[in-house]
Amino acid sequence: MLYELLKPVIGVALHWYYRSILTEGIERVPKDGPVFLAVNHPNALVDALVVGYAVPRRVHFTAKATIFANPLATTFLQAVGVVPLRRASDESKAGASSASPADAERNAASFEAVADALAKQGAIVIFPEGKSHDLPQLAPLRTGLARMTLQAYQAHGVRGVRIIPIGLLFERKEAPRSRVLMQVGEPIHVDPLVDAGISVATLTQLVTARLAAVTLNFDSPSDAERLQRVGGTLSALLEPTPSVAEGTPSLGRVLELLRRLDRVHSTLRARDDAELHTRLDGFEARVRAFGTRLDERGIDPHDLAISAQAAAGMRFAVREATLALIAAPIGFWGRLTHFAPIQLARRLALRNVQALDEPAMRTLVVGLLLVLAAYIVQTAVVASLAGGWWALAFFLTLVPSASSDLRYGDRTRRARDRARAYFAFRRDPALQGALLAEADAIRQDAFALERLAAER
Repeated sequence: MLYELLKPVIGVALHWYYRSILTEGIERVPKDGPVFLAVNHPNALVDALVVGYAVPRRVHFTAKATIFANPLATTFLQAVGVVPLRRASDESKAGASSASPADAERNAASFEAVADALAKQGAIVIFPEGKSHDLPQLAPLRTGLARMTLQAYQAHGVRGVRIIPIGLLFERKEAPRSRVLMQVGEPIHVDPLVDAGISVATLTQLVTARLAAVTLNFDSPSDAERLQRVGGTLSALLEPTPSVAEGTPSLGRVLELLRRLDRVHSTLRARDDAELHTRLDGFEARVRAFGTRLDERGIDPHDLAISAQAAAGMRFAVREATLALIAAPIGFWGRLTHFAPIQLARRLALRNVQALDEPAMRTLVVGLLLVLAAYIVQTAVVASLAGGWWALAFFLTLVPSASSDLRYGDRTRRARDRARAYFAFRRDPALQGALLAEADAIRQDAFALERLAAER
């Protein structure tokens, strides 16, 4: 019951922080049957919240057993389906020997709890990297998932287990109003593998390969920054001009382009051809320089091909003004009632931040508490001044108005960017032609390099 009540609340909180949370391949998650959901771990608690919200069936989570020390926490965690796991690192921090008989018993008890959940046809979310991190690639996977899978089959007779790889891609995980994509990969059917005698190491390698296929993996942070910068500009040049409502191409298409770009980059770099390396460096520098040129002029690359005709500008102005008459008052009400708790939550969340996986997690947790407190206080004040029915009406406006404010704010920013590009092209008609010509040349270079990478 508590799980079902919390899920929509978590959904609202996530959509207040992130502009969109999309899924690809969600049909690969079976509606029933024993399942491990193997998820990468780039964004701390937020990863669990996204998976719990986006997966259409109830899921259980694994968490380190040390957080069960508090009786109140234990009651809450059990109610939402959290399974405790003992980890050697947790035991060592507590001062215990990871090789002690007591630890072995606790570890066996953890595996028993997981096997019991699987036997009841449960879906268990597990983060096989072990800990959240800011690395530009998957961290080495631990063997716990493979060991639990084999034990459930061999010692407990659980059949039909599937391991579903899930990749979480955050556009900028620390940034409010950025986007999230959850990609579901090819399932691993465990039974035939165990029957064939698969080892823990081999199963772990298989999970690694499937998880790598739905995540971004760069060799270094500098490679990640460089290719994402180039890929962001390229994706804008290769996609049709989006509407103001769409904003930018889907994160799935951007991810696909980044993988293509990384594949071309790795293939050409691996060849012993200095001239080819120079050409690749020149292409990346050209794309970065083009992006910088657009930034300096305040032009979004998605707006290069818009019409600069007066009629198009008039239609744009009338449409956005009409929308503003409807959406702006609702958004203003949401801003008025939520500004203080949300801004305070953001300020508190950013204090002493040491990693990129901290801001969103802190903002969501602190913000949820402060917003709920603000709701109670504000509704109580309205009740005391105007009575219960007005208080109820006031309360029912809070969540929709805040959501409207955030969505309209996103659109307003895109509309402002498009208007800026429109007026720049109206003032200097030759500018748009020059930028489009450069964009076309970059596209042709990109296709040529991809063809070279495809040659044997």
